[in-house]
Amino acid sequence: MKNEKFENWGNSMKCGWRVALMSLAFLFIFSALSPAHLLGADKGPKIQLKASIDKLLLVLRDENLKGVEKRELRRERIAEVVFLQFDMSRMAKYSLGRGWRDLNKLERDQFTDLFRKLMAKSYVSTIDAYAGEEISYLKEIVKGDKAEVRTVVVGGSKEIPLSYKLMLSDGRWLIYDVIIENVSLVRNYRSQLSPIIKKYGFAGLVERMEKRIALAGTKKDG
Repeated sequence: MKNEKFENWGNSMKCGWRVALMSLAFLFIFSALSPAHLLGADKGPKIQLKASIDKLLLVLRDENLKGVEKRELRRERIAEVVFLQFDMSRMAKYSLGRGWRDLNKLERDQFTDLFRKLMAKSYVSTIDAYAGEEISYLKEIVKGDKAEVRTVVVGGSKEIPLSYKLMLSDGRWLIYDVIIENVSLVRNYRSQLSPIIKKYGFAGLVERMEKRIALAGTKKDG
């Protein structure tokens, strides 16, 4: 029973992250079809999102990475490209909430690394299964060093509103949260992770995250 909360966290977040990471892949693919991906003087968040994604297309289209036998290598390459667009340290910090303040630097680095591995193991496979959905851009809002890019993911007759929260870091706009149908992924993570670290401590949280990563790694999918 003590692992129930974390198990529910993994299950409840799977659908949301499937949409979020898949839609990020759509963003990459859609951008390659649009002349807006060519950088000019304007290097705002939307333009940077679009411009950075040709690398993912190269991975998805690389014939040397096709096939089941190359799946792990292909997904490693996908993760490398996708997570370059995420501010993983900030996302990990916000997802842990107040518990982050009690960690030392080594613990923060360890948690961030596990957080990234969990996302990669659990959800990068959804990008590998791109099914032709498209993304439409609705609005870009920039306030100082923070921005929001609002989009709609269109697949068949269903439209899913999705917004990216970004922060300017060393001249690059990096994603630190994704809002899916008005639900923040970071807040959703925090609502699940915070009680675990509060009840079992950092060591207990690490143990549960490592188990989830190992479990995700044993799943068989095409």
